[in-house]
Amino acid sequence: MLKDVFTSIGAAAQKLFTNFGAVLIALICYTAIWAAGYFFVVIGQATQFQVALTVVILPLLALVFFFLLQVIGLSYVRIGVGAGYLLKRALKDFWKLLIVSLPLIALAYGLWWAFGYLDKKFVADVETPKRWIELTLMAGRWLLLYLALPLVAIHWWMAAIREGLGGAIKGIGRSLAAAFSPRSVLIYVLVLAVFGALAWFVAFTKTHVSSNWGELVLVGLRFALSLLLPFIGWMLTLGAMAEMTTRRALTEAMSDLNG
Repeated sequence: MLKDVFTSIGAAAQKLFTNFGAVLIALICYTAIWAAGYFFVVIGQATQFQVALTVVILPLLALVFFFLLQVIGLSYVRIGVGAGYLLKRALKDFWKLLIVSLPLIALAYGLWWAFGYLDKKFVADVETPKRWIELTLMAGRWLLLYLALPLVAIHWWMAAIREGLGGAIKGIGRSLAAAFSPRSVLIYVLVLAVFGALAWFVAFTKTHVSSNWGELVLVGLRFALSLLLPFIGWMLTLGAMAEMTTRRALTEAMSDLNG
């Protein structure tokens, strides 16, 4: 199992770092998501256009670029694909990912509200043992919102790209089983833990520089790198998941032929 996991991660990394077109298009989408979020926060609401831009257009653009990025992340591991193919694939399939994600988004919102309600109800009660309740809620939040839902989303996205909306909906059971397979969980946890730790280290480790300009440049570089590392980690996660799924499907097909 470990060999399969590391082989998938290595193959995804090789294809990602040797496909300049894929990285460039994905970076444009990633930058557009951050830009939309930035302008959503800083734009005032003095005019009707600014209200529409803030409330409707920017969130919609961020959503579109987000799902374009997911299609690219799941497709760049295909053999011999270039920037043109990836862009066409992303524009063709991003709406499928959006549609299958709607129930997951609703579920994520419901869980977020439920955990917030439980925090206020139990943690605020001075007569209850707070510590174990806080730890239990924190563990539940991380397991459900940051582990289970992303894993389900990734495998349901792959099914939507591979089989279309109808096939993805009919095969939800297979997607759930694949999402919580040991290989899938290990890839997700391993890659994101490594790149998340690197991003945290870059962002919060202090380095003293005597020059003011040098300090400013260093802060800018650290900020950019702390945003770039999660991007690389996520792209590797998606690529490794797609690579592993393809390898497993080929192995099963060869077994059926030999059998």
